[in-house]
Amino acid sequence: MMIARLALVLALLAPVGALAAPRPGSVEARLQRVEDQLEIQRLLIEYGKRLDAKDYAGYAALFARDGEWIGGFGHYVGPAAIQKMLEDKLGKAPPGYVNKTSYHLMSSPIITVTGDTATAESRYLFMTASPDNKPVPTLAGRYVDQLVREDGVWKIRRRVTYGVIPWRDGDAPPPPAPPAR
Repeated sequence: MMIARLALVLALLAPVGALAAPRPGSVEARLQRVEDQLEIQRLLIEYGKRLDAKDYAGYAALFARDGEWIGGFGHYVGPAAIQKMLEDKLGKAPPGYVNKTSYHLMSSPIITVTGDTATAESRYLFMTASPDNKPVPTLAGRYVDQLVREDGVWKIRRRVTYGVIPWRDGDAPPPPAPPAR
């Protein structure tokens, strides 16, 4: 009888153990890290997709409650401030807007996950339409991100954007050396 009760208690507790964090280095932990990296990669791509669609509410929702955006337009904290910044700087989309003049290519993410936080560095290329409707690279840059799992969903906690071509945002090359005497 005692053994039957012990078996019942162990059977009831087994699902609780299944919810515990996986052992570091275990197959489960490695799988979780890969799944997290894929979710973050999708988040980085959604950023460009929503920006291009002028879906500024959806774009701002990619940021954590205390999320920061830092770049050429300034420093903004929180989704509401980030959405307002985009609407003020880039203009609201008219009803039925379909972007046919520009898009972002997001690439080369290097993502490091540590539990419920992560860092990422990635690149972007902003393309616009030429007068004869051909794609023209207009701006190339990089993003440096801190991410957080908030309510079970990966969000951007802090994004710093750096223009590389043309140089801006602190990425400018050093000034030329003064002429020799």
